[in-house]
Amino acid sequence: MSDRVDFSRGASAYDSRHGAVLSADAARSLMSAAALQPGASVLDIGAGTGRVAVALAESCCDVVALEPAELMLRAARHKAAGMRVRFVTGEGARLPLQAACFDAVVLARILYLMTDWRDVLGEVVRVLKPRGVLLHEWGNGEVDEGWVQIREKARALFEGAGVAAPFHPGARSEARVVDALVELGLRFTRDVHIGPGPSMTLTSFVNRIVDGECSYIWNVPAEVQRQCLPELKAWASERFDLDRAVSLPRDISWKIYQQVDR
Repeated sequence: MSDRVDFSRGASAYDSRHGAVLSADAARSLMSAAALQPGASVLDIGAGTGRVAVALAESCCDVVALEPAELMLRAARHKAAGMRVRFVTGEGARLPLQAACFDAVVLARILYLMTDWRDVLGEVVRVLKPRGVLLHEWGNGEVDEGWVQIREKARALFEGAGVAAPFHPGARSEARVVDALVELGLRFTRDVHIGPGPSMTLTSFVNRIVDGECSYIWNVPAEVQRQCLPELKAWASERFDLDRAVSLPRDISWKIYQQVDR
C-alpha cells in the first residue's frame, strides 16, 4: 500500500463537504468539453463516494470506479444502484486494468493526496485509448481563499511542532501536475467552470479541523493537536469573519487534456 491519505474514517461526512453528486448540467458540460458520447468508457480513479462516477453514469457513460477505501466504495455503490458503474477496489498507481481500454479517465481532487501521483499519471496514459482524454479537477482552492489560508496555517503549525508532511502528501501545486502531463504527452484543450463549491462558514470549517472530520489532523499526534489547534482557532478569529459563509472551493474548475497521437 502506498503512502496516501486513507479516507475510510471520513466516508460518512465526505459528501457534506464535497457534495454528493455533480449536477446533471455539470456532467453534460464535462462530456461536451471532452467530446464524450453516450456509451463512452470512463475510468474514475479515486472515485470516493461516487460524486463524479454517478453523475457520468447518469449521463449514459459506462463507468469503472476505482477506490482503495472500502467504506467510500460502499457509499458509492449505494448511490449507483442500478446504474452502469463497475466498482473496483484498487490504487491508481497499479491499475488492475488492460492498456488502451478507456475513452476518458477522471482524476478529481486526489493528486495532492498521494506521494506516487506521477506513477498514477503514467497509469492514466497506459489505459487511455489513442486520443483519449483526461478530466482533471484540482479542487484544492486558491491561495487567496480564507479556508485555504486556514488550512495552510494548520500545516505550518503542525510542521513547526515537528510533524513532517502532516497532510496532503502529494502534488503541492496544480502547476506541477500540468508539467508532468505535458511530459507524458497530454495536451491541454479546455477549461470547464462548474461554479462554486458547497457553502459553509469558516467557523464550521475550523471546527471540522478541530473535531477531526477533515483529514488535516489524522496523522498529527494528540499532544501536537492540543498544542496547535487552539493557536489555529485564535489566529483564524483575528484574521477572518468566521461567521461568513463561503464556497469551498470558490470555483469548481476542471481541465481537459487529450493524448497526443501515438
